[in-house]
Amino acid sequence: MSPSLVVEFSKMHGAGNDFIVIDNRWYRFSDAELADLAETWCPRRFGVGADGLLALNEAESDDVAYRMRYVNADGSWATMCGNGARCLAQFALESDFEGPELSFETDAGRYHATRAGEAPDRVRLFVPPPEALDLDMIVDADTPEPVHFVHTGTEHLVTFVPDIRAVSVEEWAPPLRADPRVHPEGANVNFVAVNAEGSLQVRTYEKGVEEETLSCGTGVLAAAVVAGATDRVDDGPVTVHTRGGTLQVGTAATSRGRERYLEGPVVNVFRGSLKLE
Repeated sequence: MSPSLVVEFSKMHGAGNDFIVIDNRWYRFSDAELADLAETWCPRRFGVGADGLLALNEAESDDVAYRMRYVNADGSWATMCGNGARCLAQFALESDFEGPELSFETDAGRYHATRAGEAPDRVRLFVPPPEALDLDMIVDADTPEPVHFVHTGTEHLVTFVPDIRAVSVEEWAPPLRADPRVHPEGANVNFVAVNAEGSLQVRTYEKGVEEETLSCGTGVLAAAVVAGATDRVDDGPVTVHTRGGTLQVGTAATSRGRERYLEGPVVNVFRGSLKLE
């Protein structure tokens, strides 16, 4: 990195899941440099403060607009971030990319995003089918309820609880997050309650952040997928409440067929610049 480089960034959040966003087509930071930036800038009180860093990279294929790269707050790489993808799509649409729909590559595959109807602050992300669904997974951690696994762009555990407010996330989640039966790199942990009207409440502990976040897009997807697979919700759009806001998971017809989507608000918090010493 140049010792006098000034980096412009945007601070954005999707339902409280917040990110530092940079246009890496101009800076061309390497993966190692992006990881260093995330470790430096993401800590709260000592930096800008964010759950992770989003980089908009040049597309590697002619039929996509860009490549998304996502680094967790601790500098580790994540294959996908649902709220981050929605924020980066909004960032691209407000830059020089033409819509109404954008196709882009991630480490978890190809995704598509568009603004939701006429709302300028809502983004709908079309996602690939979930993978590796394992209901009633056997884990080493002592849990009162069955634990389910699903890959919705990254690894997730889902367990249903009667009262979301009674969950001690910081106590219950770490043993599951690092359970040796789950995955070599661990998994995000989602505690889910089903409301009487069929909506869901979700609290998520995210690996790479190593604490509860206000919202997790792939966690919301995981909760809706497992709730549907276990007949806890009906077919149709599912409203999912997180501590940071409300998201919706549903299916819609596209030119590619019928696809699942994640939809919710995107907020531009502020723009700024930082000098790299």
